[in-house]
Amino acid sequence: MRIMIIGGGNVGFYLSKTLIASKHKIMIIEENPTHCERLVSNLDSKWVEVFLGDGTEVNCLRDAGIHHADVLIAVTGYDQNNLVACQLAKDYFGVKKTIARVKNPKNIRVFEKLGVDSVISSTESIANVINQELEWNDVNKLIREHSSSLRLREVQVRQAPWLIHHPLKDLGIPKGIIIIAILRRAQAIIPSGETILQEEDKIILWGEEQLISDFLHILSAN
Repeated sequence: MRIMIIGGGNVGFYLSKTLIASKHKIMIIEENPTHCERLVSNLDSKWVEVFLGDGTEVNCLRDAGIHHADVLIAVTGYDQNNLVACQLAKDYFGVKKTIARVKNPKNIRVFEKLGVDSVISSTESIANVINQELEWNDVNKLIREHSSSLRLREVQVRQAPWLIHHPLKDLGIPKGIIIIAILRRAQAIIPSGETILQEEDKIILWGEEQLISDFLHILSAN
C-alpha cells in the first residue's frame, strides 16, 4: 500500500517507522527543512520518499505523487492543517481513505462530519487503522480466489441518513445481500431484524458484487 503522510515531526517519524515494518511505501511531506533531513537520515529510502513543502497546497500534493496514494494521513501539529490536507486529498485528488490526527478532542465530530474517514489521536491507533485496512483487502482477495462474484463491503451509515433509526427488517435490503456485522464504537454487533442503526455505525455487507453495487447506488441516491 502507498501511504502519504503530511507532517514529518515526531508523530510522522515514528508512524513511518511503524508502517515501514509492515512493508508499506511511504511519501512524507514536511515543511521544516531540519525535520526533512532527520527523516532522510533515519528512514530507509527504499520505503520512504521525503518532500519539503506544505501539505495543504494542491501543487505540493501533486508534485509529491498524491495520485499514487491509497491513503493520506495528516499528522501535523495543527488540526486545521490536517483537516485541509484530508479534504484536498479526498475531494480534489480522489484518495480513497483519509486519516487525521487531532490534538483537540472537540474537533473529532467536526472532522467526521466534514468527510475525514478516520479521526484519531495516537500513532498506535493510526497504525492499527492502516493494518486493519490491509487485512480487509486480504479477506476480499481470499474471497475472490474462491468466488468470482461474492464480496464484502463496508458502508458508513451516515452516508445514507435515511437508514438511521429504523430496524433492519424495514430497510428493504435486497435478497442476496446480508448485513453480517455492525461496527459501533469499539463493538462488533451481529444484527437481527430488530437491530436499529445509529449514525456512527458502519455496516458490513456480504453478497453478490453487482447486487451490492446496485444497493450502494440506491443508498447514495436517497
